[in-house]
Amino acid sequence: MNDQFPHEIWDHELTACQQPAADWLWHGLLARGNMTLLTAMNKSGKTTLLSLLLSRRKHGGTLAGLAVQPGKTVVVSEEDATLWAARGRERDFGGNVCFFSRPFLSLPRPEQWHALLGRILQLREQHGVDLLVLDPLAPLLRCENNPRSVFETLLPLTALTQRGMAVLALHHPAKAQTVLGQAARGSGALLGHVDISIELRHPGGNPLTRRRRFLALSRHAETPRQLLLELNAQGTDYLVLADEQEDGFQANWDVLRMLFEDAPQKLTREDVLGEWPADFDKPSASLLRQWLNRAVERGLVAVEGSGRKADPFRYWLPSAEARWKEQQPFYEIFEQQVQELRLPFKSLTERKRIDSETTAEWPKADDDSATES
Repeated sequence: MNDQFPHEIWDHELTACQQPAADWLWHGLLARGNMTLLTAMNKSGKTTLLSLLLSRRKHGGTLAGLAVQPGKTVVVSEEDATLWAARGRERDFGGNVCFFSRPFLSLPRPEQWHALLGRILQLREQHGVDLLVLDPLAPLLRCENNPRSVFETLLPLTALTQRGMAVLALHHPAKAQTVLGQAARGSGALLGHVDISIELRHPGGNPLTRRRRFLALSRHAETPRQLLLELNAQGTDYLVLADEQEDGFQANWDVLRMLFEDAPQKLTREDVLGEWPADFDKPSASLLRQWLNRAVERGLVAVEGSGRKADPFRYWLPSAEARWKEQQPFYEIFEQQVQELRLPFKSLTERKRIDSETTAEWPKADDDSATES
């Protein structure tokens, strides 16, 4: 009998088993037997966050208000070992972190990848390592847009998670602005495989702020779906901030959503203010900008444009384009022309004016000119 053949299990056997609670290494975000994906822009604080986590795992404690278990970690990094040496002297990892710095000179072949994971399993047995960090994931994927390539890298990690290890993979986002859950660059197979997906974003799109917003999707109820954090002045921890900032976004989101649902096209900020319902208090231009930034960060609204006068930011509901394509047969062609030819974008007010003038030129039903002689 082939011991490698999958073993079946019936539903009554499953329900008879007591489901163990998640064993969190970092509560809600990293768990034994699970894989977490952390997606963030380059140089946006991923390594700072990782360094603080490795430091906390020396004795345990909290990070960003969430409990951290002490333990040992393996880090597979694309960075030179001297950089990690400097961070270790600054943060004090306590002799609990083992590094594989630039382990491959090129994209690893399957046998090379399996050999590395085999060595990590040995470290698990010899030293009790319970966390693997891939920093970043991209150099380990032969083609990140190919689902087969993604699975060739991710599926062998099951050998580690089945032995009680947690896996944290750091990744880069796609270039375009995306909705929540779709930030990670490459094939959707990546997001489908992981247990917890975290997106680290700059609040308000400001790359210079010390604040970061965590947005998470997870198989676990304990995972915080949203956190607004700020790195303290000492650079030793993240403070948890109230996320609403008293700007009224939550109270007015229903109005914004209703406005976008009725829109026949992508809207500029000027369009939104121009179409604001008369029975609701209209926000100032600066406050509306804050609300729209918040909606984009949460993936509620999509955006494009550079913000310049000739190319203003345009906002829309991610689900709206399918409806526009059905209602306007030439919508997709026009959008392509705007992108390729950089045609000037017409505001909703201007479009209504043009439509009105065009309609006024149509012959009336009772107009003599409309009757054939």
